[in-house]
Amino acid sequence: MTITITMPPETQKKLAACAAQVGKTAEELALTFIEDALRANGVSAKEKSGGTLDEILAPVRQEFEQSGMTDDDLANLSEELREKVWQEKHGRKTP
Repeated sequence: MTITITMPPETQKKLAACAAQVGKTAEELALTFIEDALRANGVSAKEKSGGTLDEILAPVRQEFEQSGMTDDDLANLSEELREKVWQEKHGRKTP
């Protein structure tokens, strides 16, 4: 399925920057976010959600807001986790 999403330029910049930090394209990262939101709601990617994208993403957004993390914090955490997984995959210890 192809979906076209219209978003403000600032949101596009944030998505692109976050995607670059985790080594993905913006499209790949957006798909990851959607799949994570579906899993968080107990809906597999192959099942119908029964709700709008805003409804599906609401718990993820709420949890993020309650965490007190900034967009930069999330991007840094994602990069740290990506690096840790890469190091473990390649038999190296993380610093």
